[in-house]
Amino acid sequence: MSLTLTAAEAAIILKVSKYTLYELVKRGEIPAHHIGRQLRIDPTILDRYLRGTLSLNNTPNALPTDTPELPLLRFIGSHDPVVELLFEFLKHAPAPVRSTISFKGSMDGLIALFRREAEISGAHLWDESSKDYNISFVKHVIPGESVCIVNLVQREQGFIVAPGNPLQLQSWKDITIEGLHMINRQKGSGTRLRLDAYLKSAKISPGRILGYEQEETTHSGVACLVASGQADVGLGVEAAAQRLGLGFIPLFKERYDLVCLGKTAKSPAWQQLLDVLRSPGFIQAIHQQKGYDTSLTGKIMQEAF
Repeated sequence: MSLTLTAAEAAIILKVSKYTLYELVKRGEIPAHHIGRQLRIDPTILDRYLRGTLSLNNTPNALPTDTPELPLLRFIGSHDPVVELLFEFLKHAPAPVRSTISFKGSMDGLIALFRREAEISGAHLWDESSKDYNISFVKHVIPGESVCIVNLVQREQGFIVAPGNPLQLQSWKDITIEGLHMINRQKGSGTRLRLDAYLKSAKISPGRILGYEQEETTHSGVACLVASGQADVGLGVEAAAQRLGLGFIPLFKERYDLVCLGKTAKSPAWQQLLDVLRSPGFIQAIHQQKGYDTSLTGKIMQEAF
């Protein structure tokens, strides 16, 4: 199963504005569907459109209408294309579930979990003191609660750059090259926290980085701005660079976990999600994207009590 494209990504591939893309979808010329509130387009459909071989018979099956009695899994957390892939697989699982996805960053996701605004969050928050991911942050944001943490993937993060890496960026220190225009991630995201930690350790003022105040909420958004020439570089996952044919310079490997409260961890919907997560088909689909390590995928990092 291929990952779906956002409206911004599809517009770049077609070399049209997002408004034009929405018009094409509205007229039925390009089939699309929604994940949560976000418009999504299958890349194979886009390829057939460009080749002139797309007909309405290629339209994917419409998403089933939300049924109130079905269990609901609301995801709020950090962006990763594999999250989208997981929920695509869930749509075809034996027991139907309703789901919504909102990418808002690791910290915002944990806060949403604490406020019961989500059943599942996604986080990749590195704690320098414990030398571990997420657990200390979960204890801080959701104190005294029964919480389950399971690994989704380990992934490479690095610089997303134009094809061929024309500026020859190689390491963190290159981020201060004069004239280099960067696109940043939003405050509260694990990627932003990692960048800020580096700047602090290297005693680099954010003011030295052109574009530091310009923010995007997803890896795909960062890749789109680099692809369109609006930025020279941004931090993101390799899969986002791969999808738009961009260059990628790896900087660090990290662990991305799914987090839920103990009540959710005991639900049939969560157990089905774990079954999908550990299935050979899902693992194989992850490996169709670059930059992922599934050696911990599906492993419980912290049991709910």
